Amino acid sequence: MFRHPAFRLLFLGQVLTSFAGNALFLSLGVWAKDLTGSNTAAGLVFFFVTLPVVCGPFIGHLVDRFHRRSVLMVACGGTAALVMLLLLVHSADRMWLVHVVAAGYGVAAIFVRASQAGLIKSLIPPRDLAAANAYLRSAGDALRVVSPLVGVGVYAVTGGPVLAVLVAGLYLLALVIFRLLPRTRDTAEGAGKEELSLRRLSAGLQHLWSHTSLAVMTAAIAAAYCVLGFFDSTDFAVVQESLHRPPSFFSVLTSLQGAGSIGGGLTAALLVRRLGEHRTAGIGLAAMAFGALGMTQTGLVVVLGAFALFGVGATWLAIGYSTAWQRHTPGPLIGRVSTAADLSMLGPQAASILLGAVLIGFVPYRVLLLVCFVTLLAAGIALLSTHGRSSAQEPDAEAPPSPLDRPPDREPYHRTPRDKQTGHTT
Repeated sequence: MFRHPAFRLLFLGQVLTSFAGNALFLSLGVWAKDLTGSNTAAGLVFFFVTLPVVCGPFIGHLVDRFHRRSVLMVACGGTAALVMLLLLVHSADRMWLVHVVAAGYGVAAIFVRASQAGLIKSLIPPRDLAAANAYLRSAGDALRVVSPLVGVGVYAVTGGPVLAVLVAGLYLLALVIFRLLPRTRDTAEGAGKEELSLRRLSAGLQHLWSHTSLAVMTAAIAAAYCVLGFFDSTDFAVVQESLHRPPSFFSVLTSLQGAGSIGGGLTAALLVRRLGEHRTAGIGLAAMAFGALGMTQTGLVVVLGAFALFGVGATWLAIGYSTAWQRHTPGPLIGRVSTAADLSMLGPQAASILLGAVLIGFVPYRVLLLVCFVTLLAAGIALLSTHGRSSAQEPDAEAPPSPLDRPPDREPYHRTPRDKQTGHTT
């Protein structure tokens, strides 16, 4: 993959933005706790970071109206400027600024993800999409293990202002790197002049659910994410009730899951080439299911292996799905499809986090994990049983632009060949 100059720039830019964002994310919660002594104030930081996902369709529409490289640069520059507001935070009465920065970071992260997805589509040959996603995902997983520790360490030693300057500097450096990317024609002609409408905002969701192959994947994955939030409530129960370890032991399990994610990223491209996106995602769901089943056991080695297996499966699932919607989505629509895919996953997951927090109070955690096992396995089987030719065996084809993105008052649009939509479940 690194033979592509554009991918080298994308990879380096993502390393910088991921490192900066992950270093900031956890540190803001610690900062809020230090300022106020309140767990609620710290928890609100993470709430404000995730809240902007509900604005995904609007953000995706904006990404599709302008050149992705320009959007990416503006997002990095805006984040750098926003983070500098933290220099004004010296006491609890400025806590609202921390929450503003958290929300702004959440918005910028969506812009960055959607823009990067569009640039990968524009700059990377279709046959290399899975490998590109795998490398980027592996780098992100590795940084999620390291960068929060670095961020909290810098905050603890030097204080919040120094951390803010460091994060802002990394985003500005990423801006310079993204500036070196080639400018591509990645928006529909006249897109910048189009009026905002509900149909245009929902075009990403319409595409996911109208394309047979993507609709099957989206439905299965949305069903899986309806239970993934349960793990936020069961993980500590596994540590204390199954393993009889202190809560701090959860960091060991998290590290193993992260290591599994890295391993999954290094093998995902091969799976996609051999089996296609559907089956790669299906195997990922099955691996996550058996990981959940392993978490119901009491043996230390089994539980450690279960967390590592869960990490592998989660990465196979994510790369299989992202490669599929990138491959089957026209360039001018990819920003909205990216945010629609995020919403299809994170929306059900957010609801399941709340449901799991309620159920854990009166339902044994092993019962919740068995529900996760059955749901994840059923979703995986649905994808593994999808018939028709694997997309890895089909000729790469560019999906035609959405009718919503066709320029007005021009000669009729001529369809180009696209992938066959033969996927179905039994």
